[in-house]
Amino acid sequence: MPTSHELRAFLHLADTLHFARSAAALHMSASALTRCIQRVEEELGQSVFLRTKRSVALTRAGEIFRDHARAQLAAEARLREALASEEAEPTGELRIACTVTACHSVLPKLLARYRSRFPGIQLQIGTSDAVRCIERLESDDVDVAVVPEPDVPSEELRFVRLARTDLAFIAPRTDKELGARARGGKRGWDKLPVVLPRRGIERERVDAWFAERGIEPEVYAEVDGNEAILAMVGLGCGVGIVPELVRKDSPLRLRVEVVDVPHTPRGYFVSLCAKAATLRRRPAAALWELAPAAATL
Repeated sequence: MPTSHELRAFLHLADTLHFARSAAALHMSASALTRCIQRVEEELGQSVFLRTKRSVALTRAGEIFRDHARAQLAAEARLREALASEEAEPTGELRIACTVTACHSVLPKLLARYRSRFPGIQLQIGTSDAVRCIERLESDDVDVAVVPEPDVPSEELRFVRLARTDLAFIAPRTDKELGARARGGKRGWDKLPVVLPRRGIERERVDAWFAERGIEPEVYAEVDGNEAILAMVGLGCGVGIVPELVRKDSPLRLRVEVVDVPHTPRGYFVSLCAKAATLRRRPAAALWELAPAAATL
């Protein structure tokens, strides 16, 4: 079909019926305007103007095409207006996967700003462990995720850091012996009951910490979620490890105590994560733009 430029040239000539006058108004040469009209006629397979040495007139096909050209340019103008409006006030849906840690700690401030700035976007939020969040992101089940930033992320993922947390060993307040053993060095840790995350960055780092020190604790339980670790440690099941970001805000924090162990496993960044391709969608890009201002690094 003819281009927008060709449509505008045709409509101008259809109004003036004068090649020289239209060419001057369109900042074209008369020959360039002639070639433009010829391309339109080639595209349509019909003549749109009757041309003689003294006059120019629309053919019946030209009259029909004039209505189409006007409608086409009007539709294009409406489209551009809609796109401009969507850029300023986007609509649609944003699907977010996050850990419970992120949902309680770093997301409220960011999402409050997002909802205030972009009320037309509907939010869908689901919580699960970090590994599952990344899996859902990679399979396009969600648009963005808020997770611990991995040491070696996938090349197709992008990150904005929102917060940093240390990792802390915790023991039950009701069983001082467990905490004392954990503070007592390698001998105390051997055969010490521990409650560990089933998988994820915390598990990788605590396993490496044990291996570096030749420690062989007794794994009492492997669970999903930091709140589950806090609950089981609070019940006296063993010593656990959780992000400090979780412990300090947890309703279970009064049931546990931090075990002061030298050189605890290093912490990590909690980051907003998305595929590069997803960030071309306005709902995701809008959240990305707001993220740095909501960071608490």
